[in-house]
Amino acid sequence: MSAQNLAAYEADIIEILKDLTSDWEDAFSDDITRDTRLIDDLGFESIDVVHLITAIEQKYDRRDLPFEELLMVEGRYKDELTVAEIAEFLGKHL
Repeated sequence: MSAQNLAAYEADIIEILKDLTSDWEDAFSDDITRDTRLIDDLGFESIDVVHLITAIEQKYDRRDLPFEELLMVEGRYKDELTVAEIAEFLGKHL
């Protein structure tokens, strides 16, 4: 995957995250970057991850992405995700 594609995916994810969190009471005050963590930085809960996945599916008009690869390791849910990890996942599967 090219660096240009990766940067485009990162920009898309950042835009989606800004939309999802724009009306949150405890909105993230820093800029969202490739290193932003969904749980520790943005305060995501499991339902927020579901909303993010839905937004990604709508953005790319895909319902067949193997999100379990992104969200799970050895049968357990990951404790954290970064914007960069999501962008790399998209680069691999789109």
